[in-house]
Amino acid sequence: MQQFLELARKLFAEQLDRDPQEIELETTFEELDADSIDIVELIMALEDIYDIEFPEEDLEDFPTFGSLVEALYSYIQKVKNE
Repeated sequence: MQQFLELARKLFAEQLDRDPQEIELETTFEELDADSIDIVELIMALEDIYDIEFPEEDLEDFPTFGSLVEALYSYIQKVKNE
């Protein structure tokens, strides 16, 4: 999980032109001035890297960076175990 978290943090920081250290699990997207397009772009980047497709029905209003990362990581683990 730590490796996935660091990758997601790095990608999102680059995307938002921020320091990765600003992005903690409990950081809200509002605090980062990130909108839904930024979130979708992060999801798409991770989908490409991990060769998965996160189900649209699982997309919800993720309040924090950590809630999104945990949902994506759980989905990747589920797919790997199938």
